[in-house]
Amino acid sequence: MADFRGFLCWTPETAAATINTEAVSPSRAVFLATHAPLRIRKAGLDGRALVSEGPLIDESTVLKDFLSLQSDTGALLLPIVGDSGTGKSHLVRWVRENLPSSDKYKVIYLEKAKTSLRAVIDALLADADSGELAQLRSDIHRFTDSIDAATLSRRLVNALSESLAATTARDVPQHARPLAGPRGLTVVLQDPHVSAFMLGQGKFLTRLAEQLLKDRSDGEPDRPMAFTMQDLPTDLLDLHRAAKITIKLINVISGNTQLQQAAVDLLNHHLEAAVKRVASLGAGRLQDAMLQVRREYARKGKEIILLIEDFALIQGVQKDLLDAVIEAANRYGSTTLAPIRTLMAVTTGYFSDLPETALTRVRATAGYAYNLNVPFTNDDQGEAEITSFAGRYLNAARVGRDVLENERQVRNPCETCDLVSRCHEQFGATSEGFGLYPFNSSALVRAIHATAPRSDPYAFVPRTVLGSVIRPVLVEHAGALKEGTFPDARFRTQFPTADIDEPLSTDVQEVVEAEDHLDADRRKIVLEFWGGAPDQASALSPAVTEAFALEARTFSGASAAPKQPIKTQPKREKKQTETESTTAKFPPSLQAKLNAVEDWLTREQVLPQAVAGDLRTIIATAVAQRYRWVNPLMREQNQTTIRAAWPSNARVVSLEGAMENIQGADTAPIRFKRTARNSRYLRSVLLLKNGQPAQRAEHVRRLSTESDRYTASLTTALQKSLQITDGDLVLGLRAALIGAALAGQAWPGMDEAELLAATFADGRSWAREDTASRDDAWSRALEGHLQHRTPLVERLRDALGVAQGEGKPRLIDAARALPLLRQATAQWDWQVTGSDIPEWVKKAVKNFANWTDIVKAQNASLRRQLDGIRRHHPRGTTGAQVLAAVRDALLAAENASIPISLATRTGITSLLAQAQNIDWKMLNQLEDDLLRAEDVEASDAARITAAVRDRGVTTQVIGALLQASDAWLTTALEHAASRTNSHGDEAARGVQELLIEWQSLSAPEEDR
Repeated sequence: MADFRGFLCWTPETAAATINTEAVSPSRAVFLATHAPLRIRKAGLDGRALVSEGPLIDESTVLKDFLSLQSDTGALLLPIVGDSGTGKSHLVRWVRENLPSSDKYKVIYLEKAKTSLRAVIDALLADADSGELAQLRSDIHRFTDSIDAATLSRRLVNALSESLAATTARDVPQHARPLAGPRGLTVVLQDPHVSAFMLGQGKFLTRLAEQLLKDRSDGEPDRPMAFTMQDLPTDLLDLHRAAKITIKLINVISGNTQLQQAAVDLLNHHLEAAVKRVASLGAGRLQDAMLQVRREYARKGKEIILLIEDFALIQGVQKDLLDAVIEAANRYGSTTLAPIRTLMAVTTGYFSDLPETALTRVRATAGYAYNLNVPFTNDDQGEAEITSFAGRYLNAARVGRDVLENERQVRNPCETCDLVSRCHEQFGATSEGFGLYPFNSSALVRAIHATAPRSDPYAFVPRTVLGSVIRPVLVEHAGALKEGTFPDARFRTQFPTADIDEPLSTDVQEVVEAEDHLDADRRKIVLEFWGGAPDQASALSPAVTEAFALEARTFSGASAAPKQPIKTQPKREKKQTETESTTAKFPPSLQAKLNAVEDWLTREQVLPQAVAGDLRTIIATAVAQRYRWVNPLMREQNQTTIRAAWPSNARVVSLEGAMENIQGADTAPIRFKRTARNSRYLRSVLLLKNGQPAQRAEHVRRLSTESDRYTASLTTALQKSLQITDGDLVLGLRAALIGAALAGQAWPGMDEAELLAATFADGRSWAREDTASRDDAWSRALEGHLQHRTPLVERLRDALGVAQGEGKPRLIDAARALPLLRQATAQWDWQVTGSDIPEWVKKAVKNFANWTDIVKAQNASLRRQLDGIRRHHPRGTTGAQVLAAVRDALLAAENASIPISLATRTGITSLLAQAQNIDWKMLNQLEDDLLRAEDVEASDAARITAAVRDRGVTTQVIGALLQASDAWLTTALEHAASRTNSHGDEAARGVQELLIEWQSLSAPEEDR
C-alpha cells in the first residue's frame, strides 16, 4: 500500500509558477482551469450607496446583461464594485475570455498591470489611424521616453502648485478657505524644504510618477490611488528650515484634522489636471481623441466594448475617459459616435467618488452595479463554494502551468493516484473530484477565517485566500510536510484561531500535552484545524496522522478515531471551561481575567497587560515571601530593596504570548509557556489571589513548591541588584586586602585566618609605624582608601555575615567567605576596568589603578634607604657593635677634650637610646625581601611583600644614628688633626684610632 507519510502530489516550484494572486497574471489556459464561480449580486444605487438585492448571479449572467442591455444614448456603463482582492479584475477578465467572436465589436482591454500613460493611450487608440491620433500617441511616447520619475514628480508638484494658486475661496468649503489662493496650500508646495519631503522615497507623488511611466510588475503591491493624510508634511521634524509663511500654514493644518482632510481633498481634486498639464493632455485632448475614435468606429459600423480591470489606477485620464465613454452616441436622430459598452472594475471607496455624470449614466441605463462584496454563507453551501474554489487551484498546482497551457482538457491527477480512495475519503474532495489534500474542509475554512479581516471574519477574498492560504501551504510549507514537521510553529503563527471558530479545548490540550511527549504542539494544531477542535484527543483520521507523521495512538478517555473527513460546523456555543462549570459566581472583573487566560491558551490571544501584571505580581511576591535568607546566609533586606531586585514584571516572570517589550524578558528566571497545564494553573493563581478556591488542589502545592524552587533565582537577582555576586564580592575582598596591604596589615602568604581578619577590619585603628619611610604615592593611596574603607567592609559583612533580623552582622559565614577569599588572593593586583567595579567598591579603590607602580616605587625607596644604612653598617655587623663604637667615640672625644656641641651630643644620645630598643635584625629581613623582589624571576607576591611589611622606625632610627655619628666623627677627626702639642697629638691619635675602628665596622666583611 502506498505510504501517505510526507506525501506531496505537487512540487513547490510548479505550485509557485501556477498559482497567481492576480487575475491578469496567468495564461488563458491556467485562468480558465482555476476559475471558480464568484459570488456576485446586482446592487441598486441609493444615492452613492450600493443596495444589494436579489439572489446570487453567475459570470454568464453578467456577460449576458453586458451584451444585451440597451441604452437609449448608445453609451452603457456597468461598474463592478468590490474591495481589494474580491475578484473584480477576475470577473472583467472572465468576460473578456468568454466574449463571443464577432466582427461587430471592437474590444479595448485596459489591463490592471498596464496602467502607465503610454500603455493606456496605446490601448485606447489602437487601430485608430488618423493623423491627429497618431500625433497624440507620438507625443505620449516622446514624453514618457524623455523624462524620468524624479523629474516627473517635480513637475507634478509645480503643476499642482499652479492649479492650487488659481483657486478662490468659492472653490473650497468655508472651513478650508485658508488653503485657497496664492497664499494657501500652494505655498507649501512651493517651499523647497517641504516639497523635498513630499517627493521623498515612498511618498505618493514619487510612486505616482513611477506608475505613470511604467507598467505594474507581477507581485507588485497595489499602487496608491490618491493623496492621504500621511502625505502631508505635518510631522516635519526640521520645519524651522521652511519659510515663515509655510511654517505658519503647516502649524495651522497640523492642529486641525478637518483642515488636514480638506487639504488632502484639494490635492486630489487638482491631481488629474496636474497630470494632464505635465503630459500635454490638457484642454480635453484625450476626450477629443476618444470621441474621434468613436467616430471612426461609427463609420465602420462597429460597437466598442471597453473593459477596464481597475479604473482607479488609470490616473491622469479618468475624467476625460469617463466623459468620452458616457457621451451619447445618438444625436438629433442619427448615430455620430460608435455605441460603447463599458465594464469597469472599481473599488468600493472609489465608486462613491465617481463623478455624478457617470453615476447618472449608470442609473439611466442598467440602474445597478455588480457587487462582489458578498461573503460566503456559514453553511454547507458556503463550505462547498469555498472548497470548490480551492480545489481548482489545488488541482492546477498538481498539473502545472505548462501542461494546462498545452492540453485542451483540464487533467485531474487524483484519478490516477494510488492514494485517491483514502485521500478523498479522509481529506475530502470537491464535487468536481479535485482532492483537498493537504487541506480538508475544516482546515481550509479555518485557515481562511484566520486570514480574513477581524471586522469581517466571514469575508472571502480570493486574492487573500490564494496569497495567504493556498500558495503558502503548497510552496512554503511543502518542505516541512515532506520532512514530517508540518504543521509547525510557523503555520500556527500564520493561521491563528479566528474569533468565529471554536478553539481546541483546554481539556483536550491538557490530555495531548500529558500523553504525547513527541509532537504535542503539532498534534494540537492538527486537532484544531484538521479535526475541527473535537472533544477527544483521538479524533483524527488515520490518513491525517500518517500524512503529518504523527503517532497513531489512543488517548485517555477517547473513542476510536473517525474514518470520515471532519465537517466544518457553524460556530458552536462556547464550551464551558472548568472554571465556568463551577457553581461559584465570580465578580465580572475576575471572570474577565479567567476568560482572558483561557483565550490566551485556546485562541493564542495576547494576554492583556492587566491580567499579565496580576499574575506576575502574585507569583513574584509568593517567591519573595517564602525567602529565608539562609542559603546563602545574607542580611535580610527590606521590601524596597527586594522589589528593586525582584520586580513584578517580565524580567522576573515571563508569560509566552504576553506583551513583554522590556529588556531582560528573554532571560526571566520564571517562564510560563502557553500550555494547558499552565493555563489551568494561572487561573487558579488568580482565584487564590481573589479569595476563591483553586481549580485543583495540586495548584496550591505547585504554587508553594515553585515559590521554593525559585528562591535560588531570587538570590541571584538580589546579589546582582545589590552588586554582591561572587564576582562582585571577589573584587570587594581584593579591594579590602589591597587596602590592608597599604596599611601593612596583609600580604601574600599570610595565614587565611589572618587574611580574613584583615579583610573584614574597618581600619579605623590602623596606623603605620613606618609612615616616614613610605613613598608619597603609597601614603596618598592609603589615605584615600581608609576614608572609604568602612562602607566597603560593611557591605562585605552584610553580604557574608550572619545577623539576627535586620541587625548588624555578628558572624562571618566563613564557609562561603573563604573560597571567595582564595579567589581574591589568587592575584594581588588591580587590573579592573571601571565598568566592572561594583559601585560600593569604587570609592575605596580610587588610586588602585596604579597599584603596581606604587609597589615598584615603594621598593625603590626602601632600597635607597637600605643602601644608605649599609654604607655605615654592612651586613654581618651587629647593632651592639655599632652602638658600642659610637658610645666609645663620644667618651674618647670627651677625654681628649674634643669639643662637641650640646645639640649634637643630645641628638646622638637620643638616637642611641632609640636604637637600643629596636630590632636590628629587621634590616636583614628587609634586605632579604628586597633581594627576592629584585630577582628577574620574582613573583608579584615577592614584590608586594617587600613593599608592604611595616618595619616600624627601624630604618629611620638606624639611618639617622649612622648619619649623625658619621658626620660628628668626621668633624672630630679634623679637629684632632689640628692639635700641635703633645697632649694634642695624643688626643689626635686616640680619635684616629676610633675613626679606624668606625671605618672597620663600615667596611664590607670580605675586606676586613
